[in-house]
Amino acid sequence: MSIGFMGLLVAVVSDHVNVKLERILLAPAILLGVASVIYWHYTDDLRLYVWVQFIPLLAIPALLLMFKSPYPHRGLLIAALGIYIAAKVAEYYDHAVFVSTGALISGHSLKHLLAALAPFLVYVMLKRRAFRKS
Repeated sequence: MSIGFMGLLVAVVSDHVNVKLERILLAPAILLGVASVIYWHYTDDLRLYVWVQFIPLLAIPALLLMFKSPYPHRGLLIAALGIYIAAKVAEYYDHAVFVSTGALISGHSLKHLLAALAPFLVYVMLKRRAFRKS
């Protein structure tokens, strides 16, 4: 998830700010996502991992508000972001979800299902992508 959402953040920055930023930011962002998991594994310190998980949640809406994209279908990107937020909420309320569904599904499991849906919406957005006519 860290790799995917760091990649998504760079994609949004590239689409909305400057396409040349992709070449500069993509590799370091993905390495940061990987490093956050490795650091967590070896130190049991979640701070970098949490930063990698939540900065895109804050930065992407800000970018969408501040910059216009030359592409349509931004609604799908916003929906994907909403689903990712819902996934994080389901994870946070893991036990409550498990109890409220009659032990059918845990919040952690629901998080993974929702997290799989978000990139699918991004895929649909990219498949439909075409430049906006001015």
